[in-house]
Amino acid sequence: MAEESSKHFELYITPSGTVQVSSDVKLKILHELQDNDLSLTEIAKKVSKAQSTISVHLDNMVEDGLISVHDDLQDNRKKYYSLVSLPFGRSVESSDESREVAFNLLSKVAQDPDKMSKSMARFMMLGFDGLGLNVDPMASILGFIHGAAMSGSLSGETLEETIDNARTYFRQMGLGEVSVYSVSPLTLIVKDNIPLTEGSANMMIRYFSGFFSRILEDATGKSYDMVSSEVFGTDYNYVRFVLEPKSRKIPMLIDHDEKE
Repeated sequence: MAEESSKHFELYITPSGTVQVSSDVKLKILHELQDNDLSLTEIAKKVSKAQSTISVHLDNMVEDGLISVHDDLQDNRKKYYSLVSLPFGRSVESSDESREVAFNLLSKVAQDPDKMSKSMARFMMLGFDGLGLNVDPMASILGFIHGAAMSGSLSGETLEETIDNARTYFRQMGLGEVSVYSVSPLTLIVKDNIPLTEGSANMMIRYFSGFFSRILEDATGKSYDMVSSEVFGTDYNYVRFVLEPKSRKIPMLIDHDEKE
């Protein structure tokens, strides 16, 4: 069956490797499954395609490890589909500006191991943006893993103390100066001393929000999500983002044979 596709693609991590998805229909299905498990009928309605067409796509996506299928606990004649892969990134317009800024950054810090180490995250995000790949989802996951690796060591007795500990750690890591714009809702501003581009700065926001979300989760026992963000400054080196306690659904990489 010929698939509807475009130049745009997204990358997903599955139990058997990375899968590139460029089919418009498959992308719509994946986006719909990010929030809830859905039946064939529900997916067909949301994607505005015939069930026979959707069924073929779903079978193919299950085979690729992008999604899984399971029986309804109340009615085994009805099946539901779940997202079991992790979004990695998506294609965007390549950026000459990001490539130029990345080269200028590298030329300034390459001879200094300490500066090079502290600039690596920005250099990578500039490189991805320059090549035309937005890695927002993976940046968020990596930031979250970074926070998890701290094992609660930044947790304080109060929310303010926890944030202050994280701010100090951020500064020592050379990731920027963090200011608290407001506590309710929790709004953080990060000032970087390294010029960025809008695309790379937006990816850095994802890393920052993932990191702070996990630090706050360890301290409060609540899961946090970023609900809004913005980049500003002539060098795109100021970012602001808002974190709020919210339920989160984290897709899990599973072996389909082990799912009951």
